[in-house]
Amino acid sequence: MLSLLRESRGLSQSALARESKVPQPAISRAENGLGELDPARIHAIADALEYPVEAFDWADEILGFGSASFHHRKQQALGQVTLQRIHADVNLTRMRVARLLRGIDMVPRYKFPSIEVEELGTPEEVARAVRAYWRLPMGPVANMMRVLENAGALIVRTDLYSPRISAISISAPGSPPLFVLNEGMSADRERFTLAHETGHITMHDMPEKPEDAEREADAFGAEFLMPASEIRPELRNIDMAKAAQLKLRWKAAMSAIIRRARDLGQIDEARYTSLNVQISQRGWRKIEPVELEREEPSLISQVIAVHHEQHAYSTKELALLTGLFQNEYAARFNDHPPRTRLHVV
Repeated sequence: MLSLLRESRGLSQSALARESKVPQPAISRAENGLGELDPARIHAIADALEYPVEAFDWADEILGFGSASFHHRKQQALGQVTLQRIHADVNLTRMRVARLLRGIDMVPRYKFPSIEVEELGTPEEVARAVRAYWRLPMGPVANMMRVLENAGALIVRTDLYSPRISAISISAPGSPPLFVLNEGMSADRERFTLAHETGHITMHDMPEKPEDAEREADAFGAEFLMPASEIRPELRNIDMAKAAQLKLRWKAAMSAIIRRARDLGQIDEARYTSLNVQISQRGWRKIEPVELEREEPSLISQVIAVHHEQHAYSTKELALLTGLFQNEYAARFNDHPPRTRLHVV
């Protein structure tokens, strides 16, 4: 926990030694299990890291990016310090959420299936099977977050310290799936990211080649949000104006809709390239002209409301439960008065 809490603040052992006035050799020996820190030094380190001292006593399992439980969308190679900080922060988020769930009875409307691509043939077939299993109606997915929360998933937004990573999904045995979204994404990108990560959790119990897994998750996400049999007729003769209209209907990025038109054979490669050049020339690669309403997760807020209203927890007590001081807890979990009455069903 000392290593995890230190890395979550982006500090090296030497930097923590400077901040806490605890000698680096003592920190190193403690992290390697070769020595113990006396209470005064533990409190000094806790103060430097701005964590309650109780958090150092947690004994939760730490999961790594190399395990089958972790999947992450990474556009480019990330530095080791950044990866360590993301790894630490996501593990701590998982531990905090697990503590918030204690004493809460949740019965999801449906479950996350586990389907290997080879069972059905293609990621698209898996996406169609999941939509059917979850009883989703034809047409666009009205609210992607609501769909996942109905399956018992928990969704958190946080700073993942780099724009190169969109999200991390965690599916650990005995725990509900957890989706950790990077802050600052557009609404359409969040929706596709959630569909992409759903593909990982559904199809990739066992490690695969990263490029294969990413390609399959992309194919799953595209079919899940834009089923081929339904959207194909709408993609004929697509131009920028039509892509903007379809974005409002399907709640997907214009660039994703144009790519879908190419992948489904409704435009050729030359037309696809031309439309993408137009997007770049108009400065729409990062921010498109048609904005979607942002979806908001609600399940964790409902859990917190139950703790307040039925279990009589104060915000300060919930902060201590999650190993945070009150201000950071309130910011991370949006636990600010006044509260509305919400109940977990």
